[in-house]
Amino acid sequence: MGKVIKYIVFAILFVALAVGSGFYFTLYSLNKGENISLEADPSADKNLTKKLNILVLGLDAGTIGVDEEHNHYRSDTMMVVSIDPAEKKINVLSIPRDTRVRIPGVGYQKINAAMAYGGPELAVKTVKDLLGVPIHHYVAINYSGFRKIVDAIGGVEINVERRMKYVDPAGGLYIDLEPGLQVLDGEKAEQFVRFRQYPDGDLGRIKAQQKFVQAALKSLLKPSTLLRLPQIVKAVQETVRTDMETGDIMKLANLVRQIDQDSVKMYILPGEGRYISGISYFIPYESEMEKTVKEVFFGENANIKVAVLNGSGYAGIAKKVAEKLEEMGFTVVRVANADSFDYDTTTIIYPSEKREDAEKIAKVFANARMKEEKMEGEGLTTIIVGKDVQRD
Repeated sequence: MGKVIKYIVFAILFVALAVGSGFYFTLYSLNKGENISLEADPSADKNLTKKLNILVLGLDAGTIGVDEEHNHYRSDTMMVVSIDPAEKKINVLSIPRDTRVRIPGVGYQKINAAMAYGGPELAVKTVKDLLGVPIHHYVAINYSGFRKIVDAIGGVEINVERRMKYVDPAGGLYIDLEPGLQVLDGEKAEQFVRFRQYPDGDLGRIKAQQKFVQAALKSLLKPSTLLRLPQIVKAVQETVRTDMETGDIMKLANLVRQIDQDSVKMYILPGEGRYISGISYFIPYESEMEKTVKEVFFGENANIKVAVLNGSGYAGIAKKVAEKLEEMGFTVVRVANADSFDYDTTTIIYPSEKREDAEKIAKVFANARMKEEKMEGEGLTTIIVGKDVQRD
């Protein structure tokens, strides 16, 4: 359920936010009671030039009978939503709840326990360490919130492909759905996304949840949803926990409304179920995980190899530039000094067949000079960092 919850929240916050300016007005009036301009902020996109990774958490029911203040929720599932403003794309990576990881300050546990031990902040740190990518924000919601949001949308139409029946009194879970095309209200939607009796276990559940995500997006994008925006906003405000400011959400909404639904791709962390000391875990495949992470978060940049040379004479500047490039997904294969420290302008040297790669790298710098040269063998695109690159 967490995953769906997560994406529904994300969809509400961004897709629904982007449906129309009336939503902006409603959100602000509910939050601050003030009048704002409905015109798009022309400077908004200037702050959204870099990729943004958001951890979306769907929380379980916690411990039955424990009061809200002292209850410790686990994340039923997790996913990281990666937004690429330049390419107008969104990639979503699902992380199975039983993934075995080292939780900072705790030790090796299932990843869903990070939330219980240290809240969303520890969950963010754990996912960041697992994937090796920055996590900029989080969004969290529990079962009750999920039901309220689905009801606020007006339900989600989906084809239930199999009979779903499961009862867990201890966990307060009662699932009873017939197959067929139908509109699921909040209660039935929760049943759909929490059902686990699949041949491939939790992976089957994640696939079903991703199917629900697509159906929910279609529901959100219906013209009739505009009439329900006040209820949607109220449900989101009452149930969603996030570290994002309203202004940040507005900017993201302005961006996401420009992204086609076909540009939203879903991924699952590759791995397999395995028992360790009698406990069932999901163990990621290291090599495949690395490839998936590169595809999800770095795209084509991961295939671009580059050398970074210090041509400015400023100590440590080549290393700093290399680190920035690696954060953006480029593969830095060499960091060294240039033939001299007399370069005033950063220069990108490339063989003719790699001009496209060089142009992508050039976007990282304000005024880089591009220079094509013939090279023997596999020519390597090389950046000579000049004095024009700031050291701060």
